[in-house]
Amino acid sequence: MRLDGSHAGVRARCDVAGASSGLVVLDPAGRLPPDASSHLAGLGPGTLVVPDRGVPIHPASVAAVAAAAGSDRAQCFVPEVPVATDLGLPRCEPVLGWFPGALPEAGSFPRRILRRLAGRPAAPPGGEAYDFRQCERVSLSSEPEQVHYFVDHYAAIRPNPVQVSVVVGNTCNLHCVMCPYHSPEIKPSHTTTFFRERRLMAWETMEQIAAECGAMRVPVKIGNVEEPLLHPRIVDFVRACRKAGVPAVHITTNGTLLTPAVGRRLLEAGLTSLYVSVDAARPDTYRRVRHGDLDRLEHNVRAFLETRREGGFACRLMLSLVRNEEVTREEEEEFLARWLPAAEGVILYHLARYEDGNSRFRAVHEVAQARMREAGRRWACLNPWQEVYLLPDGRVYYCCETISKLAFEHLESMGRFPEESLRAIWQGEAFRALRHDLIRNDLARWPACDRCGIWMAHVSETIREGGRRITRNMITEIHEPA
Repeated sequence: MRLDGSHAGVRARCDVAGASSGLVVLDPAGRLPPDASSHLAGLGPGTLVVPDRGVPIHPASVAAVAAAAGSDRAQCFVPEVPVATDLGLPRCEPVLGWFPGALPEAGSFPRRILRRLAGRPAAPPGGEAYDFRQCERVSLSSEPEQVHYFVDHYAAIRPNPVQVSVVVGNTCNLHCVMCPYHSPEIKPSHTTTFFRERRLMAWETMEQIAAECGAMRVPVKIGNVEEPLLHPRIVDFVRACRKAGVPAVHITTNGTLLTPAVGRRLLEAGLTSLYVSVDAARPDTYRRVRHGDLDRLEHNVRAFLETRREGGFACRLMLSLVRNEEVTREEEEEFLARWLPAAEGVILYHLARYEDGNSRFRAVHEVAQARMREAGRRWACLNPWQEVYLLPDGRVYYCCETISKLAFEHLESMGRFPEESLRAIWQGEAFRALRHDLIRNDLARWPACDRCGIWMAHVSETIREGGRRITRNMITEIHEPA
């Protein structure tokens, strides 16, 4: 490959056997592999644009360009992981673009392209020839490419997690019959000591989480195995996160401690999302399932809604109900009718059974079953590319299913916080190894993944029915106003 002296480092002409003299390569950051010219020799006149995504281009991707590039179609080549990308895996921007035809000869054109290659290439003045938005997308998804882009160089695509889930304690003030952590029926079967003694996350650790998530602009989610309002500094944590620059803070609570005063303090601290686990529309059902007072809970929720309205606070509220055996279809409809007009949505959870911390549902949603048949094999679960879970003692897990095992199994931590930063853990060897093995579907080292029964749960369908938008997967059915 020989550089054109007039724009060295910006415009290069292929000088290989069989290559057209009209082939131009714009690769200002030098991301193409050394042997790229051998793959490009057969291309006709046109321009290969290589935007700098911070990732070297895999040789198989260059070969894909040579194999797929047509004589009259602009194409952009995008790394993907089959199925997982469609379901929400953080996307990689196009790493290569092929634009057939002659290069415009305007003198300043290469400089304009060079400025734009740092981000999404935009069309040069007077033409649309180099606008990636107008290209036909071509997937780059061979296994070597998946590992190259989404494991070895994933930090360039997603340097920080999409979300950080924080477990601020291990206690709850209720003892719900279906809860694998605090149910009187299930707790005697625990085989670890995690829930035997009260644990609270230290304030110094929470301050560090707020500072790091704020610096990374990463949302924080609170409430997993615990009732987070039991933590004496939960309001301070929400305030610290928002003050540090965290864009969104979510809490899931049973609502019994959400007094009007606590609700106001949370809203004033900057809470942006609240889910309240209710699980009943009738007082007797609530007593059987949650052993509490439904009237008191509903008073708290309505007071929160009124405070939100009066203060003009932007905080999304959703209420949830687990489809326990005690809950009839009529009561479920009562629940929807009561809360859907008042809140942003209602979440109906299918009842799960737990076998040593492994979630098991009665059925896999038919849409997920169809996708599984189409894929013909297990695809990579999204969670290790999206989020981290921080435990009160500094351990780091990687999905809700691993959190479910806290009572039953000691899993290897993905790092140790705050001795290691969140970004270092996210980009570290443990997450790298897990992503690699998920792509290869080799889970011998990851028993929590190997035995997981909800790896396909990201598959969903959305319908509109009766003035509602309903989104279903194998775990939830979410009702929202259409």
